Amino acid sequence: MQTWRVVALMAAVLGLSCGTGGSGGSGSTGSASGSDPGAGGSSDNAGGSSSPGASGGAGSSGTGGSASGTGGSANGTGGSANGTTNSGSGSGAAGGGSGSVDASVSDPNTVTITMGSFVVPAGKEVFMCQDFDNPFNGVDVAIGTSESDMTAGSHHLHVFYGEDSPASKTVSVCQNPFEFRSLLHVAGQPHLVTQYPAGMAAKLKGSVGLRLQAHYLNTASADYTANVVVRLTKVDPATVTKWVAQLYFNRTVLSVLPGNNQQVSTTCTVPSTYGPISLISGASHMHSRGIHYVANTSAGTKLVDTTEWDEPPIVAYDPPIGLNPGDSITWTCTYDNQTGGTLNFGDSAQKNEMCIFLARFYSAPSGDDIECQSATASGAGQVTNNVPQ
Repeated sequence: MQTWRVVALMAAVLGLSCGTGGSGGSGSTGSASGSDPGAGGSSDNAGGSSSPGASGGAGSSGTGGSASGTGGSANGTGGSANGTTNSGSGSGAAGGGSGSVDASVSDPNTVTITMGSFVVPAGKEVFMCQDFDNPFNGVDVAIGTSESDMTAGSHHLHVFYGEDSPASKTVSVCQNPFEFRSLLHVAGQPHLVTQYPAGMAAKLKGSVGLRLQAHYLNTASADYTANVVVRLTKVDPATVTKWVAQLYFNRTVLSVLPGNNQQVSTTCTVPSTYGPISLISGASHMHSRGIHYVANTSAGTKLVDTTEWDEPPIVAYDPPIGLNPGDSITWTCTYDNQTGGTLNFGDSAQKNEMCIFLARFYSAPSGDDIECQSATASGAGQVTNNVPQ
């Protein structure tokens, strides 16, 4: 079990390809069973529906083809117990659905994780969480594709490595929206497909469960019910030559003064722990007063340039952008703060602000993340690694 840390929320999306539109699936409950291959043969990418990444290279589309694997059947882990109602601790959200984990009928290499459904009250901002046991029944796997569907109105979805302690198997209000750990999948759009090219995958150890965190902001005048579904597809680990992980550069001490064109810049340096790395995609994260975001490498390569804060575009790097130990990334957020007061770092998209750079990179020893948490007013960051365990 890995210790939780109080850091920022990530709403950006870091896949190589993304879909658009789509609504979340139903929040079903009950036990699930299905065929789960033990070894998982090589799996071709599923193609056809992916769209390119924005302003930085085409998204990765698949080639079609079938996926096969070997091994016996295994029961899924979705429970049948009824959930309890959670009052929402000021948000008014109601949880309690038990969710489910199901093996795919059409593709034995794929599992589907469904959060219990929950209500997002009118005019409210809610953070809902749910823990799941390892969806591949305790077997180490290589995840080649992760996909999510959320009811429209979502601000982000995090699929964290590791369950909470103690685990919460029914959907309920997150006890601390700032909680964060290594990520297997992250989405800022209602529908997202993260699909790695052949030879690349993210690690998921059989001893590690998953925690789903969904952030919703309902600006409408009526309540609605939200549903969140995640699908994970494994590939044969023998085919993987590049392990992909998360690069997460965050500014945790942030103050935005009143007025327009208020800028905050932060710089983090690539550590020597991994040797040379290559970025395959990148994205930004700001809140509602953010009007412009730019990220560049110390060599002058532009990584992100966007004016979007709510659903910022994914930038797919083709070819990947190489970085050596000692290279740095500087990212700058520009804000229009007409609140009359200073905006500080925080989780609320309405009341606080953030300025974060996110990327997916290879190769990561043991699937380790790279983090930089800048807790200084000068914007200088301290790099650490975050090991999924």
